[in-house]
Amino acid sequence: MSMRSHLSRSFTLGQCLLWLWTALMLILLGAHFYRASEYGIVICTVGVLALFCSRAAWSRWAVALFLLWGMVEWTSSACLLAQTRLMMGVPWMRGALILSAVAVVTGLTGVVLARQAMRLAREQEAADALLRGAVFMAVFLSLFYLRLHAPLDMLLLERFFPGLGAAEIFPVACYGAFAAGLLADPKRSRKARVRLWLAFAFVFFAQFALGLLGVTQMLLTGRIHVPVPAFILYGPLFRGEMNVMPFIVLASTLLVGSAWCSMLCYFGPFDALASQGRALRPLPPFLKGLMRWGRPVVLATGAGLALVLSRAGMAAGTAVALSIAYAVLSLLVMALVSRRWGGMLHCGIFCPMGLLVALLGRLSPWRLRVDRAACDDCGACEKLCRWRAITPESRAQGRALMRCTLCRDCVAVCRNKALSLRCVGMSAALSETLFCGLLASLHAIFLAAAMV
Repeated sequence: MSMRSHLSRSFTLGQCLLWLWTALMLILLGAHFYRASEYGIVICTVGVLALFCSRAAWSRWAVALFLLWGMVEWTSSACLLAQTRLMMGVPWMRGALILSAVAVVTGLTGVVLARQAMRLAREQEAADALLRGAVFMAVFLSLFYLRLHAPLDMLLLERFFPGLGAAEIFPVACYGAFAAGLLADPKRSRKARVRLWLAFAFVFFAQFALGLLGVTQMLLTGRIHVPVPAFILYGPLFRGEMNVMPFIVLASTLLVGSAWCSMLCYFGPFDALASQGRALRPLPPFLKGLMRWGRPVVLATGAGLALVLSRAGMAAGTAVALSIAYAVLSLLVMALVSRRWGGMLHCGIFCPMGLLVALLGRLSPWRLRVDRAACDDCGACEKLCRWRAITPESRAQGRALMRCTLCRDCVAVCRNKALSLRCVGMSAALSETLFCGLLASLHAIFLAAAMV
C-alpha cells in the first residue's frame, strides 16, 4: 500500500470536518482575545493551531485541553457582559446567550478531540501523550494567570514588550511538554535530567550576566543580588523583610519534594559539572562527618551572622562582599571536594538550602522505595547515586536516606525494577507519571520566569 493511499484512508472525511471545525473554534478564540487587545494570547492561539497540524500524539490532548480552557474564558466573558449591561441598564440576554452558546460548542469540541486522542493513541503511547498534553496546559495556565495577577512582570518578554509577553507562554509550554516526555522515559531520563538542568542554569546566569552589564529588564526586581541559594534564607534575615523566593521554594518542595535540589536549583548544575565523569570514591572520615554535620553548621552559622550583621548596621557594600566570598567558597568546594571525591558533595556538605529542602521534603508525599523482595543487593544504585543517599543499610530498610533528591537516576539503572518512586495511595506507574508531570511543569515555569 502506498503512503498516499495509507494517508487517505487514515484521514477520513469525519476527521477532516473535525479538523476544520476545531480550526474555526481556535480562530474564534483568537479573535476574542484580539478584540480584548491580548495580542500575546492571540499569538499563542495561532501556535496552538499550528500544533494541531502536527502529527505528535500529545498535540491533540494539548489542543483539547486548550479548548476546554477556552470554554471557561467564553463563559467568563458571557458573565462579565451580562453583569456590565445590567449595571448600564441595557439589554443583555442576547449577547450573553450567544457567548454562552460559543462556550458550549468550544467545550464540546474539546471533549470530542479528547475522545479522539484516546482512541487514536496506541496503548503504550497513551499515558505519555496525556502526560505531555497535560503539562503543556498546566504550564500555559500557570504562566497565563501568573502574568495577570503577579505584582511583577514575571515573563521576560513582557519586560521588553509590554502587552506581548504572553507570546512567550506557548513555546515555554511546548518545552514543558518536551521535558515531561524525556523525564518519563526511563531510557533517557538520566541524561535528559542533567541536560535540562544545565540548560536552566545557563538561562538563569545568562540573564544575570546581562543584568550586570546594565540590561535591567533581565532582573525581576531591577536590582542585583548574589545568585546563591543560601541567600534565599540569609537575604531576608539580613534585610529584615521577606521576599517571594522562600515561598516559591516552600511551594515547589511541597509539590515535588526534595527534587528542588536535582532539577530546580540554579546553582546545583555547577556541582554536577564539577563531579561529572568522576567515579564515587570512598569518603575519608572527616568528609563523612561533614556529610552529617556540615550543612546544619553552615545553616546555623550563616543565619546567625546574617542576624548579627543586620543588627550591627553593616553597610550594604560590605554585606555584598561577604556574600561574594561565600559564593567563591561554594565554587571552591565544588572544584576541590566534589571533583576529587565524586558526587554532589557541595550540595551534601555545604549547601544549607539543601538541608532545608530535605527537611521540608518530608512534608511532601513522594518517597523513594526499595522492594526488598526484588532487590538482589547488586549495588548499582549505590554506585550511581551522586548524592550518596543509598547505602546497604538504607536498602535493607526499603528506603533512601533523607538527603535523597528524588532524581530517579537509580530507578533507571535498577535491572530488577526494585526501586520506584511512590506517592501515598498510588501505584508506582501513576506516581512516576504524576511526579514527572509536576516536575516538568515547575521546571518550565521557573525557566520562563527565571527569577533573577
